[in-house]
Amino acid sequence: MVQIRPASALGPVLGLFFGLPGILGCAGANLVSDIMHEDATACMLAGYFVIQVMYNGLPRWVWYAVNRKSAHPYPRFESAGKTALYMALALVDSLCVNAAVFAFVGAPPEAGPTFVVRALNNVWMLLYVGLPLLYVLERSSLAQRPPYWIHVPYRNIVKANLSQRVVITFTIASTLLLLGLSLIVILFVAGSEDFSSIVYAMYVAVATLAVPVFLPMFAFLHFTENRFTRPIEVLAADQNTFIKRIETDAEQGRHDTSIAVDEQGTKPRYEVAELFDSTNKMRRDLVGFIERLYNVTAERQRAAAELDIATQIQMGAVPHDFSSFTERFALDIAGFMRPAREVGGDFYDVFEVGERGVAFVVGDVSGKGVPAALFMMRAQSLLRQYLLETDDLGTAFTLANRQLCERNDAMLFVTAFACVVDTETGEVRYANAGHNPPVLKQNGKLSYLKCRPGLVLGAMDVVKYREGRFACSPSDGLLLYTDGVSEAANAAEELYGEERLLETLVRIDASGGEGAPVGSDAQAADVPTAANAAAVSSAQTAVNSLVKSVDAFAGEAPQADDITMLAFRWNLPVQRLTLPAQDEQLDNLFAFLEPACEGAGRTPRMMAQLMLVCEEVFVNICHYGFPDGQPRLPVDIELAVDERAGCLHLVFSDQGIAYDPLSHEPKKVDPTDETRKGGLGILLMHKYMDDLRYTRADGRNILRMTKRFV
Repeated sequence: MVQIRPASALGPVLGLFFGLPGILGCAGANLVSDIMHEDATACMLAGYFVIQVMYNGLPRWVWYAVNRKSAHPYPRFESAGKTALYMALALVDSLCVNAAVFAFVGAPPEAGPTFVVRALNNVWMLLYVGLPLLYVLERSSLAQRPPYWIHVPYRNIVKANLSQRVVITFTIASTLLLLGLSLIVILFVAGSEDFSSIVYAMYVAVATLAVPVFLPMFAFLHFTENRFTRPIEVLAADQNTFIKRIETDAEQGRHDTSIAVDEQGTKPRYEVAELFDSTNKMRRDLVGFIERLYNVTAERQRAAAELDIATQIQMGAVPHDFSSFTERFALDIAGFMRPAREVGGDFYDVFEVGERGVAFVVGDVSGKGVPAALFMMRAQSLLRQYLLETDDLGTAFTLANRQLCERNDAMLFVTAFACVVDTETGEVRYANAGHNPPVLKQNGKLSYLKCRPGLVLGAMDVVKYREGRFACSPSDGLLLYTDGVSEAANAAEELYGEERLLETLVRIDASGGEGAPVGSDAQAADVPTAANAAAVSSAQTAVNSLVKSVDAFAGEAPQADDITMLAFRWNLPVQRLTLPAQDEQLDNLFAFLEPACEGAGRTPRMMAQLMLVCEEVFVNICHYGFPDGQPRLPVDIELAVDERAGCLHLVFSDQGIAYDPLSHEPKKVDPTDETRKGGLGILLMHKYMDDLRYTRADGRNILRMTKRFV
């Protein structure tokens, strides 16, 4: 009859959390206890079991019936209302079970205190044991089992809100207070022989003091929930979904997303109200920023698309396929361009000039980006126009410069180098407007072309440019480049430099460029890959190797300037012969020339004329090139046949004393003039050869001759 039973809290709490398994499990355990300790009939035991099932299940059914439409239907003490509902259910459940027991077993009037103690035990245990137990179960890995009409998914809550912390704190504090009170009551009535009266007195005292303990708790919960907890939770929940709602509305094309926080019936006050106001302002600013960012992003995307088209247009404005020049003019050509930005100011161009000329142009506009690209297109078109219209490159540069100076409010200028190669004679005409001197390969050696730099185009419209010339033999070539190559910098801000550029080209030329890999992936569309390395021309291989060298030097440093290269080589097969400077070697010279004089378009008369001229040249070198006391050094002869152009190219090179045979004006030989000394060989050269050119380089006399046979 003494009702101090903490286990009374287990049935309803486990029923709330686990559902039917918790209800029946606890009722079954209580039935086992009754069988072991109660002297009751089977009918009585069955009645007790039914009453226990009702006691365990009533809170669950009422709880979920009340919260069936709630967004948070699970038994959690996250608000004052849910805490009050749980306490009310504890009281109602206790009264209902007492009424059921009374109706089932009956009781005399003197048993009233026993029913009161039983009811109070159930209420207090559901509060002081049930509340902490539910709090612990919420934070376990176990999942609640709601009724079938609850469709909100359950998730464990690890972090308690303010209401839950207050409830648990008050529960523990009141438990300790009431335990102390119970001990005091027991000490005061310890003299009584009836222990049930002690328990009754203790429960009455606890019930009397429960109201002043829990009423302040509910008042504090209600105040904090209305003024702080609930508004902050509403604000946090609304903040968590704000961006997602904006994104969803934007995807659906809607622009009416509510910016202000939905207070959901709360009434924030004091600092919390200020927090709501500042949050609303932040949201308005954020939405405005997102709109501006969206507009900027859209504009950037549009600009990026336009820049992509501009890149394609610019890359399409420079030639990439040089096969026609290789087939028609025996020129080995390679081009490479990589802008530092989407578009750049560098350009190169290759086009035909007349029936046998090919023009090569490289330019570098000041600045970068779109303005430089637009000026670059203008400069390229003007240079092409005037190079095609005029025979003198200096005049072409002068006319293009005047046009570029007009309406040049941006004060842009362009450095440019252009040359025209006569693919029959090898003569190269060039003009330079402030550009880097190209690298010349001539007579097997590499050096920078000595040329006057001139003033940049677009700076002053009164400048006049001059044309320069030099002779190019088969297998000779030229590398044009912009300062993006020589001024490429590494992470230490060191420049690649013109000296390193020349040294790299010397190494590439010495190794023959075998297996030289391509540069970076950025130019993979323009540079052949290693898969077809066998088909890569020597000019293209040299350019590839140079690009790789520049990239390796720069390393991770960003590309600061556009990189452009244009290379060509007169790709005729050359035969070489070295003879001692002795007259006895004429037979060997004739044997070397005879195969070249055989073929379509070549006649015995042409062969006789060629042999006569070569004999005169060789004999003159042997007789007059090495005065007495000077060692007689060998003479080098190079021979190349251009079947397409119907030309035969000859180069005589010796290390004798400097002598320019073309400096003497050829005169007709008078047989009666006994005072004449020489001149016949020079006359024969001018008469029988179609083109003659002499240079003195590196201590050598170099005489180039061209003979047409068609």
